Amino acid sequence: MALLRTAVSWPNDKTYLFHDDDTYSRYDSVSGLPEATGQPLSNWPRLPRSPDAFVWWGADKAYAFTGATYLRYNEPTVVTAANPDGVEQAYLDTPFTIAGNWAGLPDGSAGGPDWRTGFDAAVNWGNGKLYLFKGGSYLRYDLTADRADPDYPRPIAGNWAGVFPSGIDAVTYAGGRYAYFFSGGQYRRFDVDADAVDASGPLDASFRFAPTPSGAVTAARLLTLPQANGLMADLIRRGVLTLKSPAFVDGPAGIVSPKPDQRVVVSPPSFGAVRYTNQIAPASTVIDNLDQRMLIVLHRLTRWINASKPDVAELLHLGIGHGGGDPKDCHNQGRAIDLSGISGTVDGTAFARSVQQHWGDLPRPAGVKVRISASADALGYGLFTTVFRFGTYECEATAIGPQNRWPMPELGGGGFVIYPDHKDPALAAAHQNHFHLQVGVTRLP
Repeated sequence: MALLRTAVSWPNDKTYLFHDDDTYSRYDSVSGLPEATGQPLSNWPRLPRSPDAFVWWGADKAYAFTGATYLRYNEPTVVTAANPDGVEQAYLDTPFTIAGNWAGLPDGSAGGPDWRTGFDAAVNWGNGKLYLFKGGSYLRYDLTADRADPDYPRPIAGNWAGVFPSGIDAVTYAGGRYAYFFSGGQYRRFDVDADAVDASGPLDASFRFAPTPSGAVTAARLLTLPQANGLMADLIRRGVLTLKSPAFVDGPAGIVSPKPDQRVVVSPPSFGAVRYTNQIAPASTVIDNLDQRMLIVLHRLTRWINASKPDVAELLHLGIGHGGGDPKDCHNQGRAIDLSGISGTVDGTAFARSVQQHWGDLPRPAGVKVRISASADALGYGLFTTVFRFGTYECEATAIGPQNRWPMPELGGGGFVIYPDHKDPALAAAHQNHFHLQVGVTRLP
């Protein structure tokens, strides 16, 4: 029987298990059921072999690792001759090595293994972090900084309750509540909410994944209204948020209320432990007139901003479901947020960062495109750059919807994520005190 080599969950609601005989199995992430087994690797254009680790990165890209080298896989929302599906040719023409391209991975000089020679498994945790596993250790890789986080690697034992302490073959997370770890023909199901394994067993013909709502790995800007509706319902059932209106009603055949095209009111204005506070009306206890796709943006932003230190408790904004007088504007449609500040604690000490005070009011030296810096304000820089990168991956970035294309914008550039140092002087001047993040067109026709 072929051995499992790696696994990955894809934004098409499929999870793939790759085997050492260069075949793969496909599971439907929504139902959790197997769809096909023994499929040839040739279905993955230009992927030369089953990789040791395969991880979805976001923005239509995934990375396949084999030993000390890696390939980048392009999975465009809209496939064209100029933007095909498959391993990018440049990565086949010249081998790309992990060393020199994946910053911060331990080289073994301080003791322990050299992570640049490869690792056993990798997974995107859906919060701006990748987790890489090697032997009995793991490390965390940050998508915003594009480098391994400090203070890693750490032992798996004692940090991942119930997970195999070493020898992990594959990890996959299709979003939602559960992730899966595989080792030696066995699996462990990891409850993300409880932060612990809750089920285990053999990886055999009877194996099934727990059902996951459609769109759980899809960028928010690409969600359909029904997908956002289902994802919202999952968050309500898990106690992440509550609706004030319309009342949430489950039925035997699915969600009765709210309908996918209805705007909703969240109260209290919180997602888990993170509160969204309207800076103009701080006592407000609701987020109203909210498009359900933007609701998913708000939830995912809390996961990105709170994935590591500091502990964020509050996100300040200047409006979500309201704007100027145009009813077709993205704000009035409940499809945009103006994020103005972030507060919480770091190592028990309270902090607050204001986009206006800690960015927009900074002097602009000649020739400087971006005024914030890690050297001057490491905390603010880390928070603000995370919001920016989140926005480019989940919201409109270079275009609208499926037309968004890699590469995602960098700070100081253009695009639909707008902030104090946006490339367009007029837009930058109007956004000295907030980030603008949106889903969908700026104005309906």
